[in-house]
Amino acid sequence: MEIKLHSNATTTPRTRKYIQESEKTDGELAEELNISVDTVRRWRMRDDCYDKSHRPNTIHRALSHEQESMLVFLRLRLALSLDELLEAARLLIQQGISRASVSRMLQNWQQSRMSKPDLKQTPGHFVLDAFPLPEIISHKQGELLVFSDRVSGYMAVALRERGSEAMPEPLVGFLREGLSLPLLSLTAKPCVFTRNLAEALGVPLYTAPQESWLEKAGQGNYHQQLDGLLNGERFDKRLGLGAVLLEFEDLLNKRIIRSRLKNLTPEAWLKLNHPRR
Repeated sequence: MEIKLHSNATTTPRTRKYIQESEKTDGELAEELNISVDTVRRWRMRDDCYDKSHRPNTIHRALSHEQESMLVFLRLRLALSLDELLEAARLLIQQGISRASVSRMLQNWQQSRMSKPDLKQTPGHFVLDAFPLPEIISHKQGELLVFSDRVSGYMAVALRERGSEAMPEPLVGFLREGLSLPLLSLTAKPCVFTRNLAEALGVPLYTAPQESWLEKAGQGNYHQQLDGLLNGERFDKRLGLGAVLLEFEDLLNKRIIRSRLKNLTPEAWLKLNHPRR
């Protein structure tokens, strides 16, 4: 069997075993083996004769295509800086990911540079993204709705039942009264659902522009268990989909501070600058 020694090792496993079994003093062994007394003492205190692993304690993990898509989505919809995106990535999507990995990912998706929203603009003009949910993730819920306000970086999520065509009253009520800011308009892909939702809310509906990154994101394989897509520090696979989404929403709105909001979270910034009456 081949034994790999540390490049600076002054002893072999056979010598180390001899040290551990010898009744000679530390000084006598050091002189006999032509090594330092500290080396003798160190191996006498060890229970084995082999070098410890040379691998780093923290192993930086790679991002899957699907995880990269989620991070690009958060970057663009919430105007997150690199460090804010890194925190979101570690908490929600992939623990242990390095800053360099997130930076390279943004370069590969051509999203390294980002224009910051003007805080003088009125928040409340939401973008609605609707993502189909495979049955392997949820048998009952067929669509994930994400409402995001880029000015404040605030977001809200909702689930739509599979095969349902009716406008859910709880969703309309939540969007009217449950958000931290009034919903003034919707920007979304026009369809029967989005048109009916805008009409129920009494707000204008604007057509979402074509975005090249969405086409690239759509090439991923999302037909897998939730724990195959998410591996963040705060992801608990024992929770159902709804509870996971609420936890993520809470972290993004109330925990991750934004430098462009004068080091406040979206929730705190809205409460200070745009209190809901």
